[in-house]
Amino acid sequence: MHLNKEFFLVPNLISFARLLLTFPVCYLIVNSYESQNTLIIVLVLCMYFSDLLDGYLARKNSQVSEFGKIIDPLADKIAVVSISLALLYIGKLPLWFFLIIALRDILILGFGIYLNSNKDVRLMSNYPGKAAVFSIGLVILFTLIDSDNLTSLIYILYFVSIALILYSSFLYFKRYLEAMHGKVR
Repeated sequence: MHLNKEFFLVPNLISFARLLLTFPVCYLIVNSYESQNTLIIVLVLCMYFSDLLDGYLARKNSQVSEFGKIIDPLADKIAVVSISLALLYIGKLPLWFFLIIALRDILILGFGIYLNSNKDVRLMSNYPGKAAVFSIGLVILFTLIDSDNLTSLIYILYFVSIALILYSSFLYFKRYLEAMHGKVR
């Protein structure tokens, strides 16, 4: 299927909408965090459910596409890093946590681009990686909810996220090396 036709598949349009939604969410966090907090939480939840929906629809309707394999994880990475940066900017997320998230996504993106352009291989995300993104998403959501009752849980999730990031990154890098040596296709 041609890339232009793939763009207009419903799952890919949902991924693209999630990418676009990142910008107003970040704007609201930076400029109207206190007054628009409920709207921000609703939008972030919509982004999360759109991530579940696009994958479900792609598999259910046999619309898994090369473009979708790129836009879906790219939208996720841009959303997570951008929203985390906005939360860092307003002092709601620690710098060290943001740096770990950003470094992970930059490395995965860089390795992915290199593999795609040099070996024509696209590595799918692994389950620990999906669990890491889920736990990071919970940190973001609970941080946005901004309740003292969630503070301890957020701190636990920081370390759960880091453990999952390290483990999934190790697995990803191992698959990257296998792909570089022609053992993964």
